[in-house]
Amino acid sequence: MNISLGAKIKELRTELKRTQTELAEALSISPQAVSRWEVGVSYPDLDLLPSIANYFGVTIDSLFGYDGERSEKINALCERLRKMNRENNGEDVSMDECIRLAREGLIEFPGNKRIMLCLADILYNAGYVRHGEFHLTDENGYEVFDVERHKKYSEWQEAISLYEKLLDVLEDGDDKYGAVKSLATLYAVSGENEKAAKLAERAPAITGCREFLKICGYTGIKRAEAYEESVTEFAYRLVQLMIHCEISRSTNDPIATAKSVASAIAVGDAVISTGYRGDKKLRCFLAENEMFLADRLWQANDDDGAFAALDRAYERAEACDTDLLHQLPELYPWFCVKETRKENIKNDPRWNDWVIRTEKPDIP
Repeated sequence: MNISLGAKIKELRTELKRTQTELAEALSISPQAVSRWEVGVSYPDLDLLPSIANYFGVTIDSLFGYDGERSEKINALCERLRKMNRENNGEDVSMDECIRLAREGLIEFPGNKRIMLCLADILYNAGYVRHGEFHLTDENGYEVFDVERHKKYSEWQEAISLYEKLLDVLEDGDDKYGAVKSLATLYAVSGENEKAAKLAERAPAITGCREFLKICGYTGIKRAEAYEESVTEFAYRLVQLMIHCEISRSTNDPIATAKSVASAIAVGDAVISTGYRGDKKLRCFLAENEMFLADRLWQANDDDGAFAALDRAYERAEACDTDLLHQLPELYPWFCVKETRKENIKNDPRWNDWVIRTEKPDIP
């Protein structure tokens, strides 16, 4: 047993301004026993440790001075798990290893909500990486999830169970909101639409979100900055919603879709033209959506318009993020491109020229 235990008990007792007698009475032992602990003559029985920790409002690890070491180990593990999970984005690079490490972490630190959240996020990703998301067309021509297939994904079912448990223990903040979003998505793809709707009902209205509350809570220059940051964030989300709304219509008219996507991009440009702060994310997002526009123009047999959109994607990315510029060919929306059209795109010499430019942006 750690020799500093008695000194730690004395430190905690002194901080709370409690006497040895008060502590002894709470634990149903003699004051002399507490005195012997604090001078290191003897140590508490093991079955008393939970009561001592509860009395001082600390963990048992803290009593032994292990909190710092424990936290460092958990932090390092969670950071490693998040990094590995990102590396498995769209491709199974080390999914088994990632899951194994998270499970071992929960064995070492039972019930730790941070590691549990990492495992839930990993399983959420594993379902997509290992199996994929599948869609059907309903009687009205709209896309719907292939629920029966998705229900068989053991990764998603376990992730749902973990997220549900985490909602009761996570504090308000990005971790909890991220868990809610992932859980709502998993409910939807698994056909649990009523559960997804109940989650939505529990969330605040848009006027109660972080961006609006910052505006309400600040004055002067801070409020002005909050307004600008909120405008760019809402513009980003509006463009995203407009494009997804168009996709959800399942229209077979690529010309109409292209016009809608172009209109959404124009909304983003209107906000950027105001010069508001924090618009880098929006600029990068518009670059990615120029490629989605290019795909729709390609479907409409407007090859010149498609390559003009790709050139705009290049220009936008070059202006805001070199890393994004190099990633453009991989970020092209290949998921909605049929094999025959994919072959035609890649066989067009203008495509190869564009790819080379993204790799070497200094080439005119």
